[in-house]
Amino acid sequence: RVADGLDLPLPEASPAAVEPEDMALSPALRLLGRYPELLKGRCVGILVADGADATTLDTLREAVLAEEGSFRIICPKVGGAVLSDGSMLKADGQLGGMPSVLFDAVVVLAGEVGAATLLAHAAAGDFVRDAFGHLKAMGMSAEAWPLLAKAGVEPDGAVFELDSDVTDFIAAAKTRQFEREPLLRPVA
Repeated sequence: RVADGLDLPLPEASPAAVEPEDMALSPALRLLGRYPELLKGRCVGILVADGADATTLDTLREAVLAEEGSFRIICPKVGGAVLSDGSMLKADGQLGGMPSVLFDAVVVLAGEVGAATLLAHAAAGDFVRDAFGHLKAMGMSAEAWPLLAKAGVEPDGAVFELDSDVTDFIAAAKTRQFEREPLLRPVA
């Protein structure tokens, strides 16, 4: 499998000093399936652009905190974003300086104006493409959904359109989406 993944011919096997012995898999050495699926200790990156629905954002923040997770607000500009109710949301960081690789799961919330801003922002495409490639659960407002297509992301079962119900996203955010990996790259 490794030789095929590297597109190299398989070398002849070296003589073994001792014949290999098949052993049972050790649960102590497993990384997958070993840890409980919790949001506690994980951080959700919430990319918010102008016009994002304030109620959805509040519901999401409450759900993350209820699961003992944390979140960071990222905006296209460090000054923040204006929400659908007219309130100004303070940003924890700017999109260009807080890539999705820093988070365990990500959400993109935007209204029509904010979605247009994100579509014109190269870092926004990188944000969703990298999150998808790093097997993270993703939540998107309906207006932000076109960003996935522009970034070349074909949504799977762990990319959710968020509204007042964030339950499915929260459940998926508790772990990586390992079933996505073979669809993205050959496994050597």
